[in-house]
Amino acid sequence: MSADAPAGAAYLDAVTSPRIDPRIAQAMAAFVGTDPSSPSALHEWAIPAAEALARAREEVAALIGADDPDAIIFVSSATEARTLAVTGLHRANRALGAGVVSTTIEHAAVRGAVWGLERSGADVRELGVDGDGLLDPDDVERAVGPDTALLTVHHGHEDIGVVQDVARIVAAARRARPDVRVHVDAGASAGLAPIDVAASGCDALSIGGPPLGAPPWCGALWVRPGARLQPMIVGGTQELGKRAGPECLPGIAALGAAAAIVRTDAPARQRALADLGEELTRRLLEVPEVVLNGPRTGRLPGNVHVAARGVDGESLAAALAARGVAVAPGSACTQDAGKESPALVAIGRDRDWTRSSVLFSLDDQVTEREIAVATAVFAEEVSRLRALAPDAERARR
Repeated sequence: MSADAPAGAAYLDAVTSPRIDPRIAQAMAAFVGTDPSSPSALHEWAIPAAEALARAREEVAALIGADDPDAIIFVSSATEARTLAVTGLHRANRALGAGVVSTTIEHAAVRGAVWGLERSGADVRELGVDGDGLLDPDDVERAVGPDTALLTVHHGHEDIGVVQDVARIVAAARRARPDVRVHVDAGASAGLAPIDVAASGCDALSIGGPPLGAPPWCGALWVRPGARLQPMIVGGTQELGKRAGPECLPGIAALGAAAAIVRTDAPARQRALADLGEELTRRLLEVPEVVLNGPRTGRLPGNVHVAARGVDGESLAAALAARGVAVAPGSACTQDAGKESPALVAIGRDRDWTRSSVLFSLDDQVTEREIAVATAVFAEEVSRLRALAPDAERARR
């Protein structure tokens, strides 16, 4: 927490950017000094950078159960990893067909990439989900056809916290078409929920920094050897020719260090975040007409997405921020646009709820005091904003 943070502040916006563990900060700092840090150079100054790059690749590969560290491609963020996976897999495997299968609640980067493919002639099918946001594997098996080249599905949803059974989903897709390419978006979940690329059977898996405790400006993409991927950024041989341009060593070092830390204490970390998330949920739901979006159990630990009837979510997030409580609007991809949350529409929430959500997300440094502060301020601001709403004004008259 910064020295100038408001008194009584509570930081519960890890999904945007977590507070950085000193060990991760130290790993980054090694490549922010004055020494050259290009791993591609052919002189001795490049050795520390090359070693750090290789070490980070090994740590990220180990985190997700990948046998070959060279299958890890480092990119600028989870957004880039998602875009590269969807676009690169489909373009490189055009011989398989033009079909793409996705869901109605994918991340905005995935949906944007899918729409881009559709504009280029792809045949896109978006599958619905149930009231908790879960995808039915049987729907996947029915949707994947002889012309389907790509299935893209999230592992954990960063807004409503639902965790998909990706192994069953991938198996269903393979039953329908064994050679369909499958991308799993773990940009919100790797580090928060177990993921094993070998067990899942997918062809590509995207990763982001925040769920691991790393900055948001680093990410990675694992691609199964033989799956074929067309690069989007060309002009160099970095990242085995899959992503040209100088590597961002501070971000890569951070991601590698975070992966190593998380892999060491993953079960304890996930239990601690789940327990604190459950306490936060219990307190928030004590406020009248507040509901939890997504499942109560089996969700991403530390993810609490709630809606307060009669309150605009963006206004609520701003009101909380003014009092030192950091949260995210319920759908970051539609903030400032006056639109309903796509995820809430997809799970069947009516209009009383779809614009009234905020997302609380916990990092490893969150305290019980912060949760107590945040929930007390939340209750007060919900009451205040409801009193100012037009419906409340009409009721007073």
